[in-house]
Amino acid sequence: MENRDAIKRLWFKALLEANKETRPMDSLSSAFGDLTMEEAYEVQDMSVKERLKKGERVIGWKVGATSRAVMDQLKINEPILGCMTSRSEYSFLNEVKASHFCSPAVEGEIAFVMGKPLKGPGITRKDVIRAAEGIMGAVELVDCRVTDWQSTTTEAIADNALHGGIMLGPFMRPISGLDLIHEGVVMHRNGHLLASACGVEALGDPLNVVVWLANKLGESGKELDAGAVVSTGSLTRFFFVNPGDVIDVCFTNLGRIHFSIGE
Repeated sequence: MENRDAIKRLWFKALLEANKETRPMDSLSSAFGDLTMEEAYEVQDMSVKERLKKGERVIGWKVGATSRAVMDQLKINEPILGCMTSRSEYSFLNEVKASHFCSPAVEGEIAFVMGKPLKGPGITRKDVIRAAEGIMGAVELVDCRVTDWQSTTTEAIADNALHGGIMLGPFMRPISGLDLIHEGVVMHRNGHLLASACGVEALGDPLNVVVWLANKLGESGKELDAGAVVSTGSLTRFFFVNPGDVIDVCFTNLGRIHFSIGE
């Protein structure tokens, strides 16, 4: 047990340093030994608690690898979750600075805003519909603290599920009357089409993602608080961005997110 705790502390310290210096590092598994998925989530919790000590607050949760496209990109076979704090908040009204990331990429997602708390186990789709205040378009800024984005599943989990930031769309819509399965997203970079997809890519329905998240959090005694934002995963593969890029993400019913990447 002491050896396992030592490995977790080494992972935590390495990730803390990589975040502080905004530089990628070599494989944690190769350097210190591998961890189980449960242990990797414990490292993630250590990192989140460190951020909260510095005055950040939890604003919600992200779920990654909910589409086959991203699963294939990351070589991950199941969803993973991460915590979003106030440090995660970005606005499409401001330029996103690439220097704040190791190697940034963008994802077009559907986000839920919770009006009531949810705590698993046993959460169903009906529970999510009752608890959700509304739905928004979102862009997640993803990043990887392992060199060349070559992280293992456990490294991705410990690295806060590769979360870098969240950018919400211009307005929120009520869930009633929205066909989330067919809600479309079209992504452009510098005027050129990157990809298009719809909500069915996120575990068959973005609602299913929130169900999975609430029940997964419940396994460790956590819950979705009222007001929490839940990003339900990229509907397409993710795309790397560089200074000078202009990104345009348009949804069928959830508005448009248009922003630029700076140095």
